Amino acid sequence: MKSTRSVLLVLTSLFLGLSTLGAADAVGAKPGILAAYAKVSAALAADNLADAKAAATALATAAGPAANQPLADQATTVAKAADLAAARKSFKTLSTTVEPLAAGEKGYVVMYCPMANADWVQTTGDVRNPYFGKAMLTCGEPKKTN
Repeated sequence: MKSTRSVLLVLTSLFLGLSTLGAADAVGAKPGILAAYAKVSAALAADNLADAKAAATALATAAGPAANQPLADQATTVAKAADLAAARKSFKTLSTTVEPLAAGEKGYVVMYCPMANADWVQTTGDVRNPYFGKAMLTCGEPKKTN
């Protein structure tokens, strides 16, 4: 019985240590993730699929650690999009994952587009809507929080 408790204690300590390491990796990667994501957003706002795909590939790399695997997978989906419509659809999912990372980060603002019923993160400044690009570049406003 004592041996079982010791094994459980060691395994629990190992699990908690690995969990903390994963969280630290995610926090350490946040500035690179946000910067890479902002490039994807800007490219989509400019209707530039090639740049959006390149930036999404860089974002997948910046996401790096296993703790950010869902984000890396979503960025890869944007990078593999066949056209702007597909890239924008995948970007919507990516944005929901990135949005919490931007909370409270200086230089970034969460925006909301009522026409797309979707949020995105962009650097502070003029509205640059990635969901409609040049057709509705300024559609959107800072997201209101409760």
